[in-house]
Amino acid sequence: MSAAPRHWIEYTTDWRTAPMAYWVHVEHEGEAWLKAKEFTPRAPPRHGAKGFPVLCVESDGFVFRFSSNEQLAECVRTLSRKPLPTTRQLSAARPGGAGPNSHWLSRVPGYIKSPKARGKVVRQLSSLLGQVGA
Repeated sequence: MSAAPRHWIEYTTDWRTAPMAYWVHVEHEGEAWLKAKEFTPRAPPRHGAKGFPVLCVESDGFVFRFSSNEQLAECVRTLSRKPLPTTRQLSAARPGGAGPNSHWLSRVPGYIKSPKARGKVVRQLSSLLGQVGA
């Protein structure tokens, strides 16, 4: 089994800056994502004056950033799929007008998405499920 990856918590003033936030937390119909107050799943809670916790996980030189446990779980779920879905498929599944080049998976380096590396990354990320904001 892989050792736990290097990971740490940073704080931000806006949870929406995490790369996966838009793709996981869907605004209610008729609301603009950046101005929305309610999401499915719910937006992560603020931790007082510190702000919003962001779990940072380093794997093979790449740093994943998650502002919610749902984002971490979705990353694990997506990277576990065989074959890996295309960003076109993934972006088409989310309401709104964002295209495949803005999808979080398009920002992950190719070497992380290789079948061999994905298995390791999935094991590492899975070991941290539930730790965002904990």
